[in-house]
Amino acid sequence: MAPISASDSASGAGSLQALYESALGPYLAAQDRRVLAARRNRWLVLVAGLALAGAILAWAWQSGSDSEYGPMAGFGLAVGSIGYFWFATATIAEDVRHELMGRIAKWLGLGYEAEATGFDLDRFALLGLAGCDKVSRSDRLFGKVSGLPVEMMAAKLTDESSTGVGSQRHSQTIERFSGLLLRIADPVPASAHFRLLPAAGATPRGMLRGASVVTQGRSADLRAPPAAGAESTAAAPTGDAAFDARFELQAADIPAALRRLDAGTRSALLDIAGRFGGGPVSVGFDGGEILFAFVTRQSFEIRPLRPPMAEFERVQHLADQMGILAAIADRLKRVAGIR
Repeated sequence: MAPISASDSASGAGSLQALYESALGPYLAAQDRRVLAARRNRWLVLVAGLALAGAILAWAWQSGSDSEYGPMAGFGLAVGSIGYFWFATATIAEDVRHELMGRIAKWLGLGYEAEATGFDLDRFALLGLAGCDKVSRSDRLFGKVSGLPVEMMAAKLTDESSTGVGSQRHSQTIERFSGLLLRIADPVPASAHFRLLPAAGATPRGMLRGASVVTQGRSADLRAPPAAGAESTAAAPTGDAAFDARFELQAADIPAALRRLDAGTRSALLDIAGRFGGGPVSVGFDGGEILFAFVTRQSFEIRPLRPPMAEFERVQHLADQMGILAAIADRLKRVAGIR
């Protein structure tokens, strides 16, 4: 994807370069100083902490006391010093990324929520991604892009299962999904309800090919008999070899799904599927919305946390990642004949 224009923004607030010079550059320069101070301080804490811990342990050994409090205090201080050394700068990268994403999102005319608590995962029941035991979410972007309501977040979804009882009990964590979830308004008015799954064997551990365990709310249909919904029907070919190699169509009304999946739409979906590293993707058409689940390790990142961070290229890189939303919206609108 071409870089975001340096002269245009959805919010009309001027160029990305101007935003960098007026706000983001000074902010990143301050974070450079913060990182350097944290790195210097963590060495001081480590050396002082380990020296004091060694003194306490030596005193406990020489005193011949039977008390365990001295060794415990020395050991705890040593562990705490080492822990501080490793984690002193660990949160700075996330702080910086969240701050940059929030400001760039505003410049793009979007909202941003770091914790992504406002993202409604139940909408993805059609793709079998509702009702997971554990949900890790972050980086929710929302608003309108090219006139289409859109919402996206990064997510990791897992289920837990166990067998046996008592000392024979064994637990297992199953990763259902890890990547980006996107929902966008369908520019073509339609009531089609179907989904496209990754072709068998094209996704690790069958990811995106399972069914939701939830039997209430929007995901109740996933337990329905074949006649009741797209989720339990057999795959149907579209006649497009390249498309069928990437996706399997599941629909209760095959003719209606094929009408929606015209040649232009199939081409657009193949193009969109390659936007986030080209990994497995599932797509759902849910009566006015299009749902995407991209399996990818790619996320919104600002490159390694090493000064100098006050570089325009870091901001451009992050803005380009967020700008993929506009590329997707524009591609769907062009296929629909909307300018």
